[in-house]
Amino acid sequence: MTDPRYMRPGINFAVGKTIEEAGELCAALGKTLRWGWWSVNPELPPHQRETNFLWVEREIADVRGALDNLEREMNELRDGPTLRPAD
Repeated sequence: MTDPRYMRPGINFAVGKTIEEAGELCAALGKTLRWGWWSVNPELPPHQRETNFLWVEREIADVRGALDNLEREMNELRDGPTLRPAD
């Protein structure tokens, strides 16, 4: 999941983020096909290792988040800015 400090408004950022996250999912799926669902990356320190299954799950969640953000930005582009209640 992206740290909110690094998120930016706008359609171009949303498109770029979606492409980046989709690429990371493709990489995780490619490694999984080559090495198996229960394999781990032996080059990572033991405390950072996760199975490819968990890695793919994490990347799917990131893609969903990026797509949600892209959809919000597209809706705003189509419909114009929405007024948000003040805090």
